[in-house]
Amino acid sequence: MSLRRPVLAAVATLALVGAAGCSANSVLDLTVGDCLNQSDLEGDEVSSVEAVECSEEHDAEIFAEHEFTGDSYPGLTVVQEESEEVCTEKFEEFIGVPYLESELYFTMLYPSEQSWDDADDRTTLCIVLSEEPMTGSLEGAAI
Repeated sequence: MSLRRPVLAAVATLALVGAAGCSANSVLDLTVGDCLNQSDLEGDEVSSVEAVECSEEHDAEIFAEHEFTGDSYPGLTVVQEESEEVCTEKFEEFIGVPYLESELYFTMLYPSEQSWDDADDRTTLCIVLSEEPMTGSLEGAAI
């Protein structure tokens, strides 16, 4: 039996707002290395998040991404499981310790069926979370 550390699921899907699908702070514009605030990630569906300068206080950072392929949405379970697997693997590369040994948690923003179909969204973003506000990056923090 293997021990499994939970992945925070506060952010479940990416939802589009309005007919245009993108806002000024659209999650579709976020990239690896962007720093965020967890309060912007609350809810079951997230459509806009304001990236902040990493030199400013923040408590979340995008550390990796995973691109899905294919024309058809593979289903929520497949998206969640594949995303969690990739984020867990890349967590150790970024933080410097295995996820099961870390004091940190991560969450994910992954495509919903709507964003897949309407915005050609195929990207999961892996986001490390800090309990305390920080400045700078958690890359190599080994905590």
